[in-house]
Amino acid sequence: MSKQIKLFVGLGNPGQKYENTRHNFGFVVLDEIATSKYLKFKNWNNMADVSFCDDPKGKVWLLKPMAFMNLSGISVSAFAKYYKIDPEEIFVFYDDFSIPIGEYRIRMAGSAGGHNGINSIIDHLHASNFPRMKLGIGPLPKFVQSADFVLSKLAREDKEEIKSIKETAVNIFYEINMSGIDKAVSKLANKS
Repeated sequence: MSKQIKLFVGLGNPGQKYENTRHNFGFVVLDEIATSKYLKFKNWNNMADVSFCDDPKGKVWLLKPMAFMNLSGISVSAFAKYYKIDPEEIFVFYDDFSIPIGEYRIRMAGSAGGHNGINSIIDHLHASNFPRMKLGIGPLPKFVQSADFVLSKLAREDKEEIKSIKETAVNIFYEINMSGIDKAVSKLANKS
């Protein structure tokens, strides 16, 4: 039996300069979840913006690291250690340019796959057994550097796909809280 998810993390870069960039898609979906629950974020130890809601099974936290992407693991691991949250009780939302925009993949564990934020979390938690949702921001255009692409703004023409993935992320959040991660993932797999 899997553990209950206690911490939902959205990855991105802090600061106005990076708002609504492809690399901040994790922040975007976490903001959508917070809005759906009428939650506000507050700063935690100058390391992260955090919010929480009470669930019948206990507190459920939302966390946006306030360090740059490649240092995300510092705040995630500090918060997890402080609140005694195990890696398998953490669910991470993050961007992936190898997946087309509007699509997603859920993994229960695994490598970073070249994503600096996930790599940092793995390094600082000393574990890779946390579930995650890869949010499609691709495809990466030919002759465009991946660093330039992920730091570009989400395109207006992708508005419907972005709206759809935000709704999906909110549904996944509620499904995980209601049924647990295993049942939620199984249910979603049956829909695709």
